[in-house]
Formats: sequence, structure tokens, C-alpha cells
Amino acid sequence: MLGRFGPRTPAGRTVRWVAAACAVTAAAGAALVGADAPAMAAPAPAAAHATITWGACPQPEAAAYRAQCGTLNVPVDWAAPAGASTGLALLRIPATGESTGTVVADSEDLVGFGGSQTSFFLDHGANYLSRLPRTHATKDIVVFDPRGLGDSGALDCAVPGYDPQVSSFPETPLGYGRLLAHNASVFVGCHGKPGLVAHMGLRDQVRDIDALRSALGQARLDWMGQVAGSELGVAYAAAFPARTGRVVLDATVDPYRSAADRARDAAAAEETAFDHFAAWCAAAARNECVLHGQDAREVLDKVVAKADAGGVSDGSTPPSPLTGAQVRIAVGQFMVGYPFAWGGLATALADAATGDGYGLTVFAAMSYSDPDYTASRAQTCADSPAPAGFPQLRRLSEQVSRSAPHTGGVSMAWEAMAGCVGWPSARSALDLPGRIAPASTVLITATTGDPISPYQWSQDVAGRLAGSRLLTADVDGHGAFDNSSCAAAAIDRYLSDGVLPPSTASC
Repeated sequence: MLGRFGPRTPAGRTVRWVAAACAVTAAAGAALVGADAPAMAAPAPAAAHATITWGACPQPEAAAYRAQCGTLNVPVDWAAPAGASTGLALLRIPATGESTGTVVADSEDLVGFGGSQTSFFLDHGANYLSRLPRTHATKDIVVFDPRGLGDSGALDCAVPGYDPQVSSFPETPLGYGRLLAHNASVFVGCHGKPGLVAHMGLRDQVRDIDALRSALGQARLDWMGQVAGSELGVAYAAAFPARTGRVVLDATVDPYRSAADRARDAAAAEETAFDHFAAWCAAAARNECVLHGQDAREVLDKVVAKADAGGVSDGSTPPSPLTGAQVRIAVGQFMVGYPFAWGGLATALADAATGDGYGLTVFAAMSYSDPDYTASRAQTCADSPAPAGFPQLRRLSEQVSRSAPHTGGVSMAWEAMAGCVGWPSARSALDLPGRIAPASTVLITATTGDPISPYQWSQDVAGRLAGSRLLTADVDGHGAFDNSSCAAAAIDRYLSDGVLPPSTASC
């Protein structure tokens, strides 16, 4: 999630893996990769019909939306439906007028990698609904917390997935060993429903979504998927093409690309976005960009070097130093918010150049919000195995650094991949059909300057979904829904009335 981010193994296997990771730290060597699991089966059988009892939500913010809460119980392991179950937390926002159906919305990656969608909506729902006025008037909108996250039987992970003292760009075998050992401690520290860690990925999530569709009484799934939600939408269309209704994919994460390819693509996209920011700053007035008259790329390079030398404080009491990697991940978060955040990025870099990194610290922290950031690692690692072994990871590191000389290849895609290095429950990559023929047209929206979900991902997915419609917004920023009123209006028309933009349209 750029997407997504393992089973609690028998005690003997867990101990052996931790011991092996520690041995690698000392011996600086081999990768630890779990056995491959079967690829996603297709087509999957229909979900068993379940019911949802809707009631009042415990959160006071829900009243503003007349929202109702419910729970849908699903098997932890869909291959053993009579076994343990887990509950999916649901939030339903009723239509303001006569409802003609339900749209299921997945916007989880807007709060980092994975996370509580219900909490996100309750915090930001007014802005979300303002961009979907017709849909809000005619459709019930259901959001949910994915299995293992938020209020859906969340994994409890004792060790944070992110540790600024453990480099995700190890330069030596010893550093690679430290990364393995850290990932081992994260894995061992995650607890939840028995077997859940092994069943957090897309293979099980598509079954959850089909069970939700059935419980809502919908013959086909109408879906608004952003970022990781778009990846899940593609996987659903592959598993249940005949049950795919009006589906919108925004800021698409391409499930056909490996974790390594995503890291390469994201590195180039973020560097390009920063080049756009630097050009904007050079042309802007000084009251808009405090770096006007300077080369913003040189400023970033100097701030990264200063941070790596311990010269940039995070602004806490007592202060702690920011690392160069934290500086760069904060820059990536600022890049998401074009155009309103670019002035803030300039100010934060100018402050950091004097040693005050507080403005960057706040944005860096957005990337690693726990508990969901760490718990979502189990999702990512279930579907996107990382390169195995130090030589492969080092080679990839050099590639992304060359393609992103200023932003350094640091991206959420890289962080997600590095977090899966040696993850013992890693499965083989998803085996999706090369061509998918859903029953209804899929509308794909994208910006050309997306720093998180590169535009070519949307192009690739559009080429694989027969009859799909790609609507391009020629702007910067993460996702067309939030950065193009034209694209948002097209999404609203399709979800509410089934009207697609012309095939030649652009925004």
C-alpha cells in the first residue's frame, strides 16, 4: 500500500528464524525467505451469505454523518471457513436522498501504508463527501477497516516497524544483518487472532470484500479504491470479474509490478516531483517560496548532509537528531500535497538548513503512524516479497540512488519493500491473469505528476483491464480525486449514474 505492507509460526520455527537473523548480523550474510504459498486462485467461489447488524457508532464524530457502525465476521483463513473468524469493522454513511445502492470505499493509504479507514473517514469525511455530492445523495457509502488493522481485530505489534537507527539502505553485509534482525523482532512481536498474520494479504482480502458485497445485498460490487484500495480493486476484478460493478481506481498501485520494480518507479517519480517543486519555487514570488533565488535541489542536498552529520534537530524536548533518510521521507510526504503544501516544504527546508527540523519531523512522522503502520507490514509482505540477499538489495539501492540523486530513492515503496526483507511468512508474488475482463467498465484516474503512485502504474493497469477508461489529470500531486476537481466530478458521475467520461477526455 504504495501500497501494502505473516503466520505466527510454531514456537520452534520462530526461534530458529530469530536465531538465524542474529547469526546473519554476525556473519553478515544470507537472506531469509519463507516458503512460497499458492498463487491466488481464480475464479473464487461465492462468499457464504452473512448478515450485518447496523447500530449507533461509539465515536461522537459519527453523528455529523448520520453514520452507522457494524461488524462482518469472516474466516481468518478462507480455505478453512469453519475455523477461526475475525470481524471487519464497518462504517455506513447513508445517502442524503433515496438510496439506489451502495458504494464500498477503500482509501486506507491516505494515512500512510494501511491504517484505519473508519478513523480516517471520521476525521476527513466532510472533504471526501464534498467531492462526491451526487454519489452521497444517491448511494450509501460503506468504509471498513481491513482485517488486522484499526478496529478489525488489529494486530498488536510490540516493536515498531520503523526504527530510524536501522537503515533501510544497508551499505554493508553487517548493516543488512541489522535490517534482518530488526525485521525478525517486528515479526515476533506481532500478535493477533491465531493464523491472522499469515492471512493479511490480497488473497484473503478479496474474499472479505466479496463477503461484504453479499452481505450488503449487492449483485455486483461498486467500489471506490484509492492507492492500496485500487490494488485491491484490481485483485477483486481478477478473482470475481462477473461480480465487478462500477469500479473506480485512483492513484493506482500496480499489482503486476514486483516490490523492486515499484521501488525503482517510485524513486524516479519522487525525483521528478521534486524537480517540479524546484522549478515552481524558482518561478514563485518569495512570499510564496522562501527558497526563491536558491536551487532547491542544492538546499535539499545540504540539509540531508547536515542531518546525517547530526546537525538537524527534530524539535523535541530533549531534542533528537533527524537522519538524512527522515528528511527525504518528509519531503515525499510534502510532495503528496500539491499545491498547498509546497510553500510549507520550502519553509521546512529553509528552517532545517539552520538546524531546526521540526517542520520536517511532523511530516516524517505521518509516514510511520502506529499501530497501523507496523501491523500493515503483514499485508505488504504477504503479497510482495523483497529481494533476497544483500547483493540484490545493494544493487537495487544503487539503481534508485542513481535515478534520484537528490531525493535518494527514499520512498514509501522502498520502505515497504525493505520492511519485508527476510519476512518469514513472505509468499510468492500474486499470480494475476495478464488480461482481466470485468463485467463493467473500470474507471481509472491518475495525475501525471504523482510522486507516490507513478503514472505508468495506472497506464499498465488500464492496459490489463479490458474496456477500462483512463482519465488523466495533467497536474502534480498524489491522486486525481484530491488534486483535480475535473477528475473528482467524473468519478462522482460514474459512481452515482454510471456515466463515463469520453474516451478522449482529460483533465
